[in-house]
Amino acid sequence: MTKREIWYWLSTLPSWEGKTVGRVLECLGPLEAVWNARQLPVTPAQQREAEERRREPERLAEELEALEQRGIRFVCREDPDFPPRLRRWRDGPFFLFALGSLPPEGPAAALVGARKCTEYGRLQAEELGRFLAENGVAVISGLALGVDGAAQRGALRAGGYSCGVLGTGVDVCYPASHRTLYRELQEKGGLISEYAPGSPPLPYHFPLRNRIISGLADLTVVVEAGKKSGSLITADWALEQGKDVLAVPGRMGDPMSQGCNRLIRQGAGIVAEPGDILEALGMGKKKRKSPEPRLTAEEQAVWRCLGTEPAGLDQICAESGQPVGAALMILLRLEMRQLVRQTGAGQYLRVPGRGPGAG
Repeated sequence: MTKREIWYWLSTLPSWEGKTVGRVLECLGPLEAVWNARQLPVTPAQQREAEERRREPERLAEELEALEQRGIRFVCREDPDFPPRLRRWRDGPFFLFALGSLPPEGPAAALVGARKCTEYGRLQAEELGRFLAENGVAVISGLALGVDGAAQRGALRAGGYSCGVLGTGVDVCYPASHRTLYRELQEKGGLISEYAPGSPPLPYHFPLRNRIISGLADLTVVVEAGKKSGSLITADWALEQGKDVLAVPGRMGDPMSQGCNRLIRQGAGIVAEPGDILEALGMGKKKRKSPEPRLTAEEQAVWRCLGTEPAGLDQICAESGQPVGAALMILLRLEMRQLVRQTGAGQYLRVPGRGPGAG
């Protein structure tokens, strides 16, 4: 048996988590000793699982070859291209499955937040992802609904790199509604998982995968989070790994701001503008590359009516003094310039980081 095949054998044992693999290696030493051991320091169920997979060693090499033919890479800690940021942990991950490219060298930030985020949180996440990508920062997240997906879309649209860390097998798109984003990450960025291909989205997978999200990044940014958001688990992992945590502040009393505001109260850094993340990375504050847009007087009148919360068309017309037809044409122009976004029938808000005085 080769070391690579033994690592793969360990990766195919569903009940063996990183702590289990770490404990076995610590007790038994070299990989070969783990493979040859009659009695492993694990539970009886885990022992049976390991023995069952060990009965047909020739299948391990065949399965590895089949994965490569599907474009799925298997990397373990001994491989030179295993992400350096993940090597030092005692509890893993010890191996990864990957589609696309692994995270490159250079600065990286984890952008995470609530799945059921507000439209404001979604826009902030997308703009932060875009801004970081424009400044050469890799965006790490979890492909989840809400903040995660928005941040990764923003990074890819800016031509940057983003890596999606999955709580399923790397060949399983979850949620299914992110099929397009999943394909884009495979083509333009990367997808990784410590779970064997075909693994379903089991609930206990996701808190564990969050340690990889924070581990691949230099710092973690929580964009929007409720009181019990899973993104707070990612923040806890980052702190345990000795990394900085930043949070986007929210309105007092807003349920989707409770998590971020609590993090700030506990000492997390504040993201008042995108450049704050670059400063925390030691890159200095940089402005968005695109020039500041110029607005006509009529556009300015409509622009001043908008904010971070959706405003109705009737309200916009009343405050700007523009008739309905003219207001709709102005809003359409602002949408085409990516300064305004429509969130529903007759509801509009500003795109964060865009427009006069933004940066």
